[in-house]
Amino acid sequence: MKCVVAVAGIIVVLAAGPAQGQTTPAPTAGVPQAVPVRQQEEAAPGTKWYLGLLSGIQVVGRSAPLAGGEFGIRLRKNVQVVVEGGWFKDVVTDNRLAEVASYATYLQQTQGRVATGDIDAPAWFGMAGLRYIYENSSGVRPYVLVSAGLGRVEYRPVFTLDGQNVTTSMSLYGVTLGRDLLGPGNHLAYSGGAGLVFGDKWYLDLGARLTRIQTPDHATNVRRISIGMGRRF
Repeated sequence: MKCVVAVAGIIVVLAAGPAQGQTTPAPTAGVPQAVPVRQQEEAAPGTKWYLGLLSGIQVVGRSAPLAGGEFGIRLRKNVQVVVEGGWFKDVVTDNRLAEVASYATYLQQTQGRVATGDIDAPAWFGMAGLRYIYENSSGVRPYVLVSAGLGRVEYRPVFTLDGQNVTTSMSLYGVTLGRDLLGPGNHLAYSGGAGLVFGDKWYLDLGARLTRIQTPDHATNVRRISIGMGRRF
């Protein structure tokens, strides 16, 4: 009988042993516990805002340089409010160049002397909008954006007759220039584009955008390739 009891006791001990070995020890007070990497990434704070400078090339009737700046603040992980401002050297369209050329031809034909005509149109713009940027750990973040605001365009035509500037006296020769060729004006503008941001704190932004300015007679579409550099905070 004692033998049977002893054997039963051994079996009970052996059966309980593995179960006790699999029991997870209780957390020790004061000792930090490991957090899974995925949870760490989700809990890590993202960029709150950024500030940068832009440069590049803009193309309308002619190609010309551009310059500007950009500020953004994060609404959610992948959504940012963006404020942009800058300068286009020349946004004159092919239609306006053709119009100026026709006036110069008319002047030459009616006056019987050599006449020339040209125009350029520097512009300033300011817009605000939203940018969706895919935040990830690879250091390359694609984005798309849309924005709206104002564009200020200054048309500066120049007409010469026998080498003399006659721009301010064109009415004497039967030519009256309209709003589509004269003076500065403020116009509704909106923009859309996409690009890639490289880097973390200091970044490089390569983007392509289309800005449409509602200028008189017909709209001005500014195609631009921009390069930006800045700091994320």
